Amino acid sequence: MRIAALLPIPLAAALWAGPGLAQDDDEEFSLPQVYTDMVACREIADDAQRLACYDQQVAALQQAEANESIVVVDREEVRQAERGLFGLRLPSIRLFGGSDENRVNEIESTIAAVDGSRSVGWRFRLADESVWIQTDMSDQLSRSPRAGMPIIIRRAALGSFRAEVDGMRLIRVRRVE
Repeated sequence: MRIAALLPIPLAAALWAGPGLAQDDDEEFSLPQVYTDMVACREIADDAQRLACYDQQVAALQQAEANESIVVVDREEVRQAERGLFGLRLPSIRLFGGSDENRVNEIESTIAAVDGSRSVGWRFRLADESVWIQTDMSDQLSRSPRAGMPIIIRRAALGSFRAEVDGMRLIRVRRVE
């Protein structure tokens, strides 16, 4: 969903429509009707009628939020959700907006636990509880990773990810949990 950066209400928040408005990337995105109805009030010339329209549409927006047909979140909540979902394969819906400008392209964390070996590949559990596995055994780390080491996972080409463990060379990884 597109993030509405400037709302005519003091929340200055994003509107996230319920499942009925989730769309594929190929389809044109549309804002929730309750939002567009509220914005349309701006076009009314008469002050009293415009205020009455705003009052009516803000009440409708509050009702839609109360019955969970929309969810109002701020940009930081969206960013935290994106970070938590980083690396997972999700359906093609515009939950967090259509722009790549605010897309999470890397995460920095600490390794909480490590399993595996150089011959079978490494499995990393990060501080945020996400689990990543090494996908290409031709990429080798110069030393065995261990808990407490810093790790940076970056988005790479064609939906892949590369991890840098404690400054060592990059290895290909995939999120499994």
